[in-house]
Amino acid sequence: MSVETDVSQDTTPEPSVGWGERLAGALLRLVVIVVAGAVLGLLVGGVGGRLAMMLLAVLTPEATGVTSDDGFVMGQFTASGTLNLLVAGTFLGAIGGVLYALLRGLMIGPRWFQVLSIGVGPAVVVGSMLVHTDGVDFRLLQPAWLAIGLFVAIPGVYAALLTLVAERLLRAVGLLSMPPLGGRRNGATAKTLWAVQWAARLGLAVVFAAGLQDLAKDTAELL
Repeated sequence: MSVETDVSQDTTPEPSVGWGERLAGALLRLVVIVVAGAVLGLLVGGVGGRLAMMLLAVLTPEATGVTSDDGFVMGQFTASGTLNLLVAGTFLGAIGGVLYALLRGLMIGPRWFQVLSIGVGPAVVVGSMLVHTDGVDFRLLQPAWLAIGLFVAIPGVYAALLTLVAERLLRAVGLLSMPPLGGRRNGATAKTLWAVQWAARLGLAVVFAAGLQDLAKDTAELL
């Protein structure tokens, strides 16, 4: 089901819902999405991140005992270190849920394109933040292509799963049919909202392009 929200083309009758109900619906949508994001952050970022580190440590035994750029000792998997990673993954996943709740109305196109774009975008942008040429992580861990691929894939898988899970949950609890917080916009207001939405999409495209350029540059230097 598409979540495209081009209000300028919306001609369906709007149900009579008060402002308080709209606010409650918006808050419930936010809670559902943030909870989904936190759980996926725990599983994909926390557990998935730990498994990725274990695989790279096994493939690079000479890195054992070296302190990573994030302060972890490579090759040593302690309960405290794992717990810290799981907590960090859950926290970052919840933040990702908030961002998704704010930006989900900008998705366009068929559902397959929405899932693809919402996965590729964070994979490139967040991946460009994780992959770096200074420090020891991506210079020491081998093969470099696998290390880069894993830490680009993690945010991409998280984001793609988030849109699938969150939209399914919202539909299951009947929150997709709730009208937006601001209600129906008509005339000049609808045109202004349309312009703002496309300006936001353009801004996201610029961020994506910058992330892609940075990721490509670092990848070329590391490989």
